[in-house]
Parts: sequence; structure tokens; C-alpha cells
Amino acid sequence: LKLFYRQIENYHAVGHKMSHIKHFWIVKNKDPVIDSLNRLSSKNRAKSIATYDFSTLYTKIPHNKLLSVFKEITDFCFNGCANSKILINDSYARWCHNPEKITNSKKRLWDKGTVNKSLAYLLDNCYFAVGKNVYKQVIGIPMGTDPAPFMANLFLYYYEDKFMKELKSKDKKSAYKFGHVWRYIDDLNAVNNDNIFESNIPNIYPSELELKKENDGYLNATFLDLDIKINDKKFSLKLYDKRDDFGFSIVRMPFASNNMPSSIFYSSFCSELLRIARCTTGKDDFYSSSEQLLKRMYKQNEENENKLKRMTNCLNKLYTKNLDIFDKFFDTEKQLFDQFLLNLRK
Repeated sequence: LKLFYRQIENYHAVGHKMSHIKHFWIVKNKDPVIDSLNRLSSKNRAKSIATYDFSTLYTKIPHNKLLSVFKEITDFCFNGCANSKILINDSYARWCHNPEKITNSKKRLWDKGTVNKSLAYLLDNCYFAVGKNVYKQVIGIPMGTDPAPFMANLFLYYYEDKFMKELKSKDKKSAYKFGHVWRYIDDLNAVNNDNIFESNIPNIYPSELELKKENDGYLNATFLDLDIKINDKKFSLKLYDKRDDFGFSIVRMPFASNNMPSSIFYSSFCSELLRIARCTTGKDDFYSSSEQLLKRMYKQNEENENKLKRMTNCLNKLYTKNLDIFDKFFDTEKQLFDQFLLNLRK
């Protein structure tokens, strides 16, 4: 299924470049979302944002519908690699265009019939035990199995692609409005869509799936670990962590007193600071989030007398290696040190 996912992703990447109509909404992380929002902001084109969540994704998909969808996906992928089979061993699966030349008995060749039978076997043989009772799963994706995320992603993709094909043939102008729609498994984000997605939810997904709007209004929302707001036709981004809303302290990063190399402690500190910088557009938001991180890490390193020097060295390396990211917050390296380390000395 991972092989199918990559093939479908590449197919639609080419199609998107040629038609400028987006059929494949799935993202693996927040990076393409940040890039697109920053491009829209540079043109003062931030208009609206809406986020949605599937409340019944894994638990409500009927097995017969799931198998029917994957039969069509399997056919599509094999048709794109005519006369080929999937070569499988213990570490990978890839397309084999000359299956007759494979002689190693440890490698297996699968045709589309074998793929479909394997999926049917997996869905028909999911059991779990509660006490002395054994139950068979008869509906929904078997959570916890390796292919489960790909099953969910590709199942939803099938209906999204089908909808976009129909929309493109009937109303091409509306189809262009889906250029800034992203989905991360069961979380969906629609930007500058003029509510076309929201009004078509019953036309896109099967009736078994329930999709609810998450944010109030259309001017601010959280998606993945991003807090997104619209101000003056620009998107303002900052890091969002639901743990900040808890009424108690949470240990989020390692303590330097742990039985681990000190370099891991400082690497964690640098990587988290870099994550904040990549996810933030405003100076004040960056200063607020990063100062909280610095103080937390400084406190979790109380036993080290050289901690200020080590943090200074880390900041120096981090800044010089990522000038393109930190330049929007600091004009010089000295400004970075003045902003954070001087406060820690107080």
C-alpha cells in the first residue's frame, strides 16, 4: 500500500502541474501547508480558513466498501505498470518490470489478484481478546496494523479524486478553489475555498463517515501543530501545542541529568528551537515561544555549571546553519544572544 501511495502521489503531482487542479489532498507533514500559506500571504491573498475532523474514520468503514475501493485502486496502479508485478522481500516492495528474470526463492512476486486476496484475508481475520472472550472485527479498519494509515488515506483519496473529476467536468472554476485543501489522515484544512468544500461534504464522502467543522468562523484555526490566523489579508502562523492549555506542568523535553550523552540534550533543544522558527511568522510570537523553551531547558539543566556556554555554542551553530530561517527575526547573531541569553543570566 505504501508503494501504491507513492505511485498515486507522483501521478497526481504531474497532473497538478499540467492542469493546476488538485486531486491529491494528502500531506505527510505541515511543510507544504506552511509554504503555501506563506506564498498566499506574500500576495495578500489570505481570505478564509476552515478545519474539519473525521469522528468515525477508522471505526465505521464497511469491509465490503473498503475492498471495493481497493480493488479499483489496485487496478489503477497495475494498469500504470503494465505487465509488471510487485517484488517483495523482508525490507521493501517495488515494481518489477521483468518478473520472468527473478529466480531468488526468498523474493516473492505479487500480481493484483494476490494483493486483493491479501487485503480480503487481513480484513476477514482480525480478532482480539477481552478477558476470556475472543471477538472478530466485522467493520472498520484494523487499527494498529502497519497498513492501517495507508488504508485510511487511500480510502478517502478515492472519493476525493472521484469528486474532483466530476467537479472538473462540470465547473472548472470551482475545481480550482481546491488548490489549498490539505488532509493529514483524518484532519482536513480548506483555505480560500469559498465554502465549496463544506457545502459538498455529503457529495464527497460516503454516508458512513462523519466530518465535523472544528474551528469557529473562518479567520483562525489550528491544523496539526500550527495556530493560523488571518490579519490584513495575511496568514499569521505560530506553533500550537495543546499541552499549553493544561493547568499543570508537563515534562516535554529530556533532563540533562538523565543517563544519556549531554549532546542529545542540546540537540533536542536546538531542533525544537528550529521547529518554532519554521512554524512562526511574527517576531513577538517567536520570542514568546522560544523564550519559554529556553527557560524550560535551562531549568532542566540545573546541575551543569557550563550550561550557559553550551547553550551559547548551540545557538551559534544553529543560527549560522539556518540563516535563511532566522533572518526574519534577527539582523545579527548578537541580537539572538541579547534576546535570549541575557534574560537567562538575570
